[in-house]
Amino acid sequence: MTNAAYLHSIGWAHGERRSFLDELGADSSIRTRTAQEGIEHYYQAHCAPWQLAQRAAAVSMDRAGLTAQDLDLILYSTESTDLRTDISKDPNRFAESIGATVTPCFAVTGNVCANFGAALAVARNAVRLGEHRTVLIVTTDIWDERPRLVDAGTCLMSDAAAAAIVSLDVSGTGWRIGRITPAVDHGMHAVDPGVDTMHMVRGTVAGVQRAFRGFFTDASAADYDHLVCGNLGDTVIQMFARVGGFEKTPVLRQTAANGHCLAADVLVNLDTFSSDMADGARVMAVSSGHNYWTCIDLTVVREAVA
Repeated sequence: MTNAAYLHSIGWAHGERRSFLDELGADSSIRTRTAQEGIEHYYQAHCAPWQLAQRAAAVSMDRAGLTAQDLDLILYSTESTDLRTDISKDPNRFAESIGATVTPCFAVTGNVCANFGAALAVARNAVRLGEHRTVLIVTTDIWDERPRLVDAGTCLMSDAAAAAIVSLDVSGTGWRIGRITPAVDHGMHAVDPGVDTMHMVRGTVAGVQRAFRGFFTDASAADYDHLVCGNLGDTVIQMFARVGGFEKTPVLRQTAANGHCLAADVLVNLDTFSSDMADGARVMAVSSGHNYWTCIDLTVVREAVA
């Protein structure tokens, strides 16, 4: 078994940036609520999920100095599986669009906004076991006609895709992938946050607590320099930090700037704040959805690893 796998060369793409607050009336109670949550902007795309993913992957492969022929596995995640998207064809269209017509492309879905954590675990294990050397992870989502403000006003859905390479070595700044610990509550799928907000809050708190409890068997929040989360409202982020013991740890997210880009959030935020992370810094990344919460241990690496 190989000792380490590395995440690096993040690329992302998004739709047109729009101001959610400007779309609301000045006296709107929703405006007051979202402003309090730190929610301001979102991205709106007018294309298929695989097309947004193609743009993100092009940036990622360019940063890594790779072509499609260098990839030996693609992990493709999307939850945009309504009438606009045929999930049986979307990964194929994506792989074909980047020139990877004979590269295995596996769909990693069903974890909703936590798809990144699931895909990263699969990629890390494949590389560490020696089954694959260069894996492209891509997550892409475009919201449908439903209201974008969800989860009792704590989350504004945004259209974006993110891609990254997981491999035996790192190109430029990257992260050594450590432990990945998920927690899940399959009963949460039936909860409507707009109707039963407290049920959602209690379930989320319990899920995050279980994720951190399962993760912190030989470490604690004090061992980490940064906490990277999804772009959720202040109420949820503060809850994550408090439950995990990260009250004094810098929390890196971009709720106001980007809105919630579903599973792309963690990758986008890692890329955006990478210049603020010192070589060797430890990062706790939380890939979270409505019923999945995944803790990811990352260590910043700035030098090529043989």
